Amino acid sequence: MSKKIVFMGTPEFSVQTLKKIVESKYSVECVYTQKPKKSFRGQKINPSPIQVEAEKLNLNIRTPDDLGSKKEYEKFKLLDSNIIIVIAYGKIIPKKYLDLPNKFFINIHASLLPKWRGAAPIQRAIMNKDKVSGISFMKIEEGLDVGPYMKQIEIKLNDQMTSGKLSKKLSNLGSENILNCIDLIEKNEARFINQD
Repeated sequence: MSKKIVFMGTPEFSVQTLKKIVESKYSVECVYTQKPKKSFRGQKINPSPIQVEAEKLNLNIRTPDDLGSKKEYEKFKLLDSNIIIVIAYGKIIPKKYLDLPNKFFINIHASLLPKWRGAAPIQRAIMNKDKVSGISFMKIEEGLDVGPYMKQIEIKLNDQMTSGKLSKKLSNLGSENILNCIDLIEKNEARFINQD
């Protein structure tokens, strides 16, 4: 497999993982993130935290409106990377991307799947006063967060835990463990467990 990675992410939650991959033996061929958005105050255009970091790191950046367009799909097919890391990108990856041969999509999801699939898993864990939370490294398949996972890391929550604190903890866990997951995939040693 290639040592090149495609990274897809948008918010601050994704930044630590991008930095960790850039510092490793792997190179980031391209970063996908959401387009800059207007802020409410002053209507200033704000790039995503991932775009800001990718620009600092001099990485190739794409901000497509529509991943499903023929033009965007053809561009993606030309990328040399076999492993695509997705972390809070904010867009559904089309099935035709997932069906490409020799492309392996891994998502870092901020819950212990199958609990809290979809958007806002951190906030939902806090609102529901969960006693544990964690992070899942999962293979992306068609459907919302339904693929098998290769690794889950659990952390205990207490009454003082806020969504901000939990987000930071889970972001750090993702970045600390992503290289081990990529290594296992590279060596064809990753073992996946179907969600219950």
